[in-house]
Amino acid sequence: MAGAELDVETVCKVISDAARMGYQVVSVSGGEPLMYGGLGDVLAHARSLNLRTTVTTNGFFIGSDRLARVCKLVDVLAISLDGPPEVHNAIRGSPHAFKRLEAGLEEVRKSGIQFGFIHTLTQGNWEHLFWVAEFAASKGARLLQIHPLELAGRAGSQMAQEVSASDVLEKVYVLAFALANKYADTMRVQLDLLYRDDLREEPGLVYAEEQDNDCDQTIPAQMLGLLVLEPDGSVVPVSYGFSRRYKVCNVKEKRLFDAWPDYMKNGYPEFRTLCRRVWGDLCTSDAPLLTNWHEVITSHSCVDDSELTQITPHSLTNNDSVTPKG
Repeated sequence: MAGAELDVETVCKVISDAARMGYQVVSVSGGEPLMYGGLGDVLAHARSLNLRTTVTTNGFFIGSDRLARVCKLVDVLAISLDGPPEVHNAIRGSPHAFKRLEAGLEEVRKSGIQFGFIHTLTQGNWEHLFWVAEFAASKGARLLQIHPLELAGRAGSQMAQEVSASDVLEKVYVLAFALANKYADTMRVQLDLLYRDDLREEPGLVYAEEQDNDCDQTIPAQMLGLLVLEPDGSVVPVSYGFSRRYKVCNVKEKRLFDAWPDYMKNGYPEFRTLCRRVWGDLCTSDAPLLTNWHEVITSHSCVDDSELTQITPHSLTNNDSVTPKG
C-alpha cells in the first residue's frame, strides 16, 4: 500500500490548486483511507481552505484512536455496508466483518460525525435493500447511497457473476423511490443510476450538451464537476480508472492549476466528444433503460488503450456534491 501512496505535500498542493479553481469539496476514498498516515494532514489542509471533507471507509479499521485523529476534520463519513451480517461477511471475506463494522459504528456515533452508508448492489444482495435501509435509518444515517457493483479491482476478477442484470436494476429503481419516500424526513436515499429518458432530456447531466461559447471557462469547477487524483499522480475526470489519455495532468510533473489552460484547449474538447458519443449510444431505443454512467464512460474511455492498469486511488476533489462515493 505504501508504494502506491502519494505523499502528503503533493496531495495538499493539488487541494490548494483545486480550491483556486472553484472546487468546494475534498473526498478521500481508497483503498482504506483510515490507514493512510497523512489523512489528518490532508483533511486539515482542506479545512484551512474552507473546503468540505468526506471520507469513505469499509468500517473495518474504525477505532477510537484512528477516529479521534480525524473526527473534527470530517464533514461526512461514508461507511460501506453490503447487507445483513451473513451477506456482508461473505462479500468482505471475513466472518468478523459485520461485528467490526458495528463496533466502529458505535465510535462514529459517539464522535458526532455526520455519517451515511454506501451499499454496493449485486445480483445476490438486492433483495436485502429494505433491511439495509432500515438498518441505516435505525443507526441515524443521513444518507444511503446505492451503487451498482463495478468490475474494477478485486470485483473484476472475482465477482463478475454478481453484476446486477437489467431486470434487477429496474426493480431496484422502483424500490429506491419507495425507500426515498419512506425515509424522506430523516435520510436521503440515492441510487447511482440514470434513466434513459432523463439522459435524453438532460444531456448536461453527463457533459453531452452542446457547448456554450459564452461559458466562463476561467472557472474550472463549472466546466468539469469532478476531478480524481490517482496514486500515480494523474488527475483524471469523472471517475477512478479513467484512461490517462484524458488526464488533465500528472501532478508529479506539473501543477494542476498551471496545467488547466492547456487541458481546456486540447484535452477537454476530446473528453466532451467522448461524452457526447457515449450519450448518443445510451439514448437509442435499444439501449438499457438504466445506466451507471460513471462505469460506462470510464469503460469507453479505455477502449482505445492497449493496456489499462488498475490503480487503487486515495483522494479526489469535487465541486458541489457532498455525497461520498464508494
